[in-house]
This record gives sequence, structure tokens and C-alpha cells, in this order.
Amino acid sequence: MTVIAVILLVLAGALLLFGVLSWARKLPGNAIFGLRVPEVRKSEEAWRAAHAAAGPIWTFGGVALLFGAMLAFVSGGWMWVFTVVTLLVALVALSLGANVGARTASLIEDSGDSEEGGCGQDCNCGAPAETPAVDLAALRKAASEADKA
Repeated sequence: MTVIAVILLVLAGALLLFGVLSWARKLPGNAIFGLRVPEVRKSEEAWRAAHAAAGPIWTFGGVALLFGAMLAFVSGGWMWVFTVVTLLVALVALSLGANVGARTASLIEDSGDSEEGGCGQDCNCGAPAETPAVDLAALRKAASEADKA
């Protein structure tokens, strides 16, 4: 059982290290660690912002896993349930951090497109420069004829 506790301790240390580095915007862009979605890898700004958003959540997961590792050293019998729960909390924090980071990168990409003249959500691309004039008399006549029918 000590082996499991040591493995959890090493994983907690790694998650804490990457969480703190990400939170501090010091995690360098690499091909091994970090978010692996295309939006994050498009620019250095997106990489840093996405990992800065995910960092606090990953740090929380590392602390939970560290707590679980400490419990694993002294657990016996049904006390392993607490270790398993902390492991599940760490996994949820890892996935939640990745989700928040990917969404942050996606928002950065969307805002970059609209600043460059691309088509964002609030874009009026293809809209006419002037609104056409409406012939109210013809509209009223058509409405009254439709009411009679």
C-alpha cells in the first residue's frame, strides 16, 4: 500500500508543479505537457492565457491529490474510501481546468478575429450599408387586402 501512496505523492507533486507554473504564466510551450487543443497552440498569448486560467484549478487538484497521498500512508480498511475520493476530486479538477483553459483560448481566438475585421458573433458582415426605404402605403394596402381574404 505504500507503493500506491508514493505514486499518488509523485502525481500530486507533478500536478502541483504544472498548476503553479501555469498559474504564474511560466509554463513554456512544449509538445509534452499542457493543453493540446488547436486554439491553445495558435499563439503564445493563447497558450499563456489558457494555462493561466487552468492553473488555479490544477493547483487545487494537486492539493487534493497530495491530501489523498498523505491519507494513503496511514489508511487501512474502509479509510481507503477517502483516498479514492480525493483521487476522483483531482481527476475532476484536472478535466475542469482543461475545459476552462480551452474555453479561454477559444474566447481569445474569437476576440482576435473580430479585431482583425473577421466575422465574430456580433459582426455585421454582408449587411447593407443603408437600410432600404419601406413603402408604408403599399404595406398597409397589402395588409388590408390580406385581412379581407
